[in-house]
Amino acid sequence: MLSRRARLNYWMSRYLERSNFTSRLLISTHELQIDLYLNDQIAWKPLLTILGSTKDFDKTKKQINKKNIMAYFISNKLNASSIASCLGFAKENSLIIRDQLPEQSIIKINELLISFNQSISKNLNKNNYLSILKNVIQGSQNFMYSSDLEMQRNMDYQFLKLGRYIERSDMMVRILQTQILRSKEHNKNYEYLTLEWINILKSISAFQAYRHHSKNDISISDIVDFFLKTETFPRSVMWNLNQIERAIFRISNKKEFVKEIRDIKKRIKKYSIKIDKLDNLLIFLEDVIKRISNLDKKVEKYYFS
Repeated sequence: MLSRRARLNYWMSRYLERSNFTSRLLISTHELQIDLYLNDQIAWKPLLTILGSTKDFDKTKKQINKKNIMAYFISNKLNASSIASCLGFAKENSLIIRDQLPEQSIIKINELLISFNQSISKNLNKNNYLSILKNVIQGSQNFMYSSDLEMQRNMDYQFLKLGRYIERSDMMVRILQTQILRSKEHNKNYEYLTLEWINILKSISAFQAYRHHSKNDISISDIVDFFLKTETFPRSVMWNLNQIERAIFRISNKKEFVKEIRDIKKRIKKYSIKIDKLDNLLIFLEDVIKRISNLDKKVEKYYFS
């Protein structure tokens, strides 16, 4: 398989997954601000911090508020991580490898991009933010469903899978970081904080799965544990790391690569979550992010260079 084709599959999948999770982050932040009466700084600044966009957003010289942050992450094509940019990049990649993708997958990407571009061509306002984001989530999932159902389990599929799960692992940790930073910023009591975390669960469609999984009363430490460690929920970090390992095994079974994945899993399993020590948890999550980023570098080194 040509390394160029592998890279295109890998990054198309990552861009679509990033657009999905960016949409979820924006929706959950919007709902938290409304439900808990958070001011703009507390609600939106952590999102800029965790997505590494603070400096670039500052260059726009706009205030941190819902309208400006929504526009920056939805339609600003100067922001390489905006939904508009990610969908554009995914579309460009799909055009080059369209003969390797199922017809329905190509149709789903086209439908998503057309619908999205039509929506943002109108003035963004509070009435259509959420409908745009929900359509992005649904559209990216439609692509995923069609590729899972119709693609042969060949190398093209394995690189799609590898991109999807590396991106999803990265974004899941960033969702945790965002909420932890937000929790540190305000003085709400524990019950309010628990409500915030329940909202985060709902934002990734995980609340019902969490309730089935956990036999304890709802607690922040238990929710964080579920996000990180459970091996049965398809959006948990541990589950995604397992999928990355399986994809690598099917592509080439690089022992050094597999060892690094297993080391991350071992660290997560051993880590004891203490919600009263948020700074320590942030340091741990930052280390996990760096290690997941290193997996991306390994993909580049072993398969694309």
